[in-house]
Amino acid sequence: MSASPLSQGDHFFEADGVRFHYLVRGSGPLMIIQSLGWGMPGGYLWNGTGPHLEKKNTVLYFEPRGNGASSKPADPSTMSAKTMAEDLEHLRIHLGLDALPVLMGGSHAGAISLRYAERYPSRVAKLVLFASQVMDSPKNNNTMNWVTKRKDDPAYTPAIATLVELKASGGPKTDEEFQASLDVLIPWYFSDTTKADILRRDVAGGPTLPAAYGFVTNLNDAKDENKLPHVAEAGSVTAKTLILWGAEDAMCSLEAANALAEGIPDSKLVIIPGVGHFAYIEDPDAFWGELDPFLES
Repeated sequence: MSASPLSQGDHFFEADGVRFHYLVRGSGPLMIIQSLGWGMPGGYLWNGTGPHLEKKNTVLYFEPRGNGASSKPADPSTMSAKTMAEDLEHLRIHLGLDALPVLMGGSHAGAISLRYAERYPSRVAKLVLFASQVMDSPKNNNTMNWVTKRKDDPAYTPAIATLVELKASGGPKTDEEFQASLDVLIPWYFSDTTKADILRRDVAGGPTLPAAYGFVTNLNDAKDENKLPHVAEAGSVTAKTLILWGAEDAMCSLEAANALAEGIPDSKLVIIPGVGHFAYIEDPDAFWGELDPFLES
């Protein structure tokens, strides 16, 4: 490992029996971006958000246990957002920081990041959540409503069939099966499915590929003991918070977005019209137009 934990390039450190990987790129104020915990390596972030963010920021991309170049834990039951939030504290200690100046996470990585900000409120100065998974979201029929709207659209029908198949089978069993399923699923995350190939390119351009092992996180997160009180404890967050959401997100509901905005004291919710789960791909001007001033403030 390099002499400085924040020097440019790849870094590894060990904690809780896991060898963690993170990547540092860019120049400027430090921000930490959490990567997904269910099998997608961090390349989608440094290939997708990096070209913009790294112009004005030093960006640290953190891959959680069992994902990307971070090692698998001895106990697969620790593959959960609950434990991955604690891994962020291991990262902070390794970096020697009193607090993370900016912590950013989207989707499942948002679930991890929010939980860290709830558990360690004094350790996060600014929090960015985009299209975040919320485990105690108000009840809604968001996904089924989108299935109904899209079921006859040929751009989505293969993805819907794969969603049903994954739920019935309990998840992919091999890396090849996982990668094939993800490739079919990617359009589901978009309102404009012509943008799906951008995400495919970002994922494929990383040093590691999606791995089926990480999918166990989805199964573990569904267990009662691992369901996180995101909304219930949102009031404990003291970080200045920006919440970005696509108005046509078929995965994460607007009910969840509004619940977070109401619960986190110093928060701002921006709903971006006409986009799905990856707003920075579908409408980069709107996404960066909100995020850049927040980071610079």
